[in-house]
Amino acid sequence: MRFHSLPAPSATLALSFFALPLCITAQFIFPPPLNGSISDYTSGKATPTMNFSAGDNMFGGWSTPGSLMSFLVYRCTGSTTAGAKIKPLNSDFNSTVGHLAPDKTWEQMPLYSSIAEMFGNGFDPGRNPIWLHGDFFANNKTTGDLCWFELYTGRDTIAPAEEGGESERVVTVNGDGDWYFATEPFTVHPPRPNNLTVTWKSSGPKPDLFKNHTEAYWADFYSQFPSLERSSSSGPGKESGGYSVILQGPGWIGILALAVALVL
Repeated sequence: MRFHSLPAPSATLALSFFALPLCITAQFIFPPPLNGSISDYTSGKATPTMNFSAGDNMFGGWSTPGSLMSFLVYRCTGSTTAGAKIKPLNSDFNSTVGHLAPDKTWEQMPLYSSIAEMFGNGFDPGRNPIWLHGDFFANNKTTGDLCWFELYTGRDTIAPAEEGGESERVVTVNGDGDWYFATEPFTVHPPRPNNLTVTWKSSGPKPDLFKNHTEAYWADFYSQFPSLERSSSSGPGKESGGYSVILQGPGWIGILALAVALVL
């Protein structure tokens, strides 16, 4: 999964979320916060609001108060005991490679950077918009395809190098810290027919910003989301001139990043 953070000076890339009985002060913009327990979603009692598929994009972010930095963790599961709650982590991360937590959930810090001085792994307090794109790391029989994001306080430390060795950077997230937050889980479905991908925001699924919107694309899009065809003024040949320029014109990625930063 690729993450792209827009204006966050001390972090390079991210997204995340959840709520248990700790002092919760973070607020997520999108996806929405968890309402209930993860086991509600593994049992079928609750249904994810996003029909998310591998390859889709997501625009979201969070806002944190005070002076505490936040750290993003991505988790997945296949099943849990009925009524069980997945507890916050107290885990160390020293790479982007994920691993199984003691509760058998998959845990990963996808934005981890080992470069000692250039990139921090934490996000400054305040608003942190995110663009999430792509291929989820954990989507298999071992870890399951029900995934969510969590946000923690924590610390980012660099261990001194031993003689002849290299210093090691370790990020520790504090599940018993001042606050903890998680998103509503979403199932990562297999790719859609014809490799159709979409962009998700709080307003729902939108045409993929990074695809050429041909008539074939619109046909596939509306076949997946038929209710949008009746309510949308967009469609084959109906994109606004400005929208088309952003998608196809020179330097559109920079324009898009600025536009997203303003929107979020």
